[in-house]
Amino acid sequence: MIGRGRGVSLLGLVAAALLHSPAPRAAGGTLQTAGTKARSGTRTAAPTSSRPRAAGTAAPGARRTTASKPAAPAPASRAALLAHAKEVRALEDLGAYGQAREALRALRSRTGPDPDLEIELALLEARSGQLDSAAARLWSPALTAALSDSMPVTRRERYGWDRGPLWLNGSFDGWNWYVARARAEVASSLGRWPEARDAARLSVATRPLAGKEWLVLAVCAGRAGDLDESAEAARRAAVLDPTLPEAQYLVGLHEWRSGRPRTAHEMFRAAVALDSLYREPALALVRLRLPAAPPDSLPVDLLTGVRGTGLLTSRQRPKVEENIQMDSAPSATQGPGVTVPDSLRAGWAEDQVTIPVLIDARGRVVLHEWPWFDLSRMPAEGVGLTVRSLLEWRFQPALHLGKPEPVWGKVNIAFNR
Repeated sequence: MIGRGRGVSLLGLVAAALLHSPAPRAAGGTLQTAGTKARSGTRTAAPTSSRPRAAGTAAPGARRTTASKPAAPAPASRAALLAHAKEVRALEDLGAYGQAREALRALRSRTGPDPDLEIELALLEARSGQLDSAAARLWSPALTAALSDSMPVTRRERYGWDRGPLWLNGSFDGWNWYVARARAEVASSLGRWPEARDAARLSVATRPLAGKEWLVLAVCAGRAGDLDESAEAARRAAVLDPTLPEAQYLVGLHEWRSGRPRTAHEMFRAAVALDSLYREPALALVRLRLPAAPPDSLPVDLLTGVRGTGLLTSRQRPKVEENIQMDSAPSATQGPGVTVPDSLRAGWAEDQVTIPVLIDARGRVVLHEWPWFDLSRMPAEGVGLTVRSLLEWRFQPALHLGKPEPVWGKVNIAFNR
């Protein structure tokens, strides 16, 4: 099992300031119904008129009848709301993000706002192309408050598949990392790079040992013009997650810009070795050989290829929280442990770690989600060592209708100390 405790910020790169934006103002005022209250006391007779009454007009002094108001609909039972939430999750599992978005909006109208529901709805809006709506929701007062939640360690984990009940109680039960990371992704997609950088800093503060968080910060900081911060974050990402070709490529770009073409060449080759279909580092290797060729511009994509699945707001699937049925699950055929170096044994208290991994159709690990745990249980240097070992795992891939398909699974890595 993974030990837990309080998170620790690394390298002093992460800003602790929260992102604030003014709450959106309502489009109109409140609606009030006008009415007349009956006055107590004696009633005086109305004067009679000699003018003939129109047909259908009540005689003076006659009692008026008013139409009765329709009865308010009875509140939905919890069972009905849970069934509605299950329908939303089923649509997500099919990748029908637009339909899931509308179904969740309908559920919201029945239950009222809930921070966990607002996060889910923002992700569905982004995945279905409604980036402006997602941004408005992510920067709303409710999710800004969720971002500053003190977060006990028991909540520092990803939402599970059966997360519907969390949408119904009106309180925040999830992890504030979702708000920070989704803000960074949505702001980058909208070209709002300073906002994306600020959100990425908070995301790194929440998960300081996850290489992907540092990569997102490196890309956003670079596009925002903070080149030194981008270069340092890219190097940190490459150390913590040596399986990310995007991190190797970005380090190479910064080396090229700093006048170190030999190191840049090594980093570009490492990126291509990790993903032979990754076009940008392959082109950079060619351009690097040209005399006086200027360095390529910094990337705008946070993750590329199949690794885009790891973005909260992308349409690429499968997502780690989705429950996708396969005819057969993947099975490991090769899964080495990790031998702890002598230099790290004193600060290494973990015996094993469980890591969610994305296994592609070839049976190889192409992405992982490093879990949160107490930094005192394992030194930061051990994270890169552990993640690198994922490159050696091999699986019989999952099958659907007889065809290999990518699917998320979990691996348990034992540490030999």
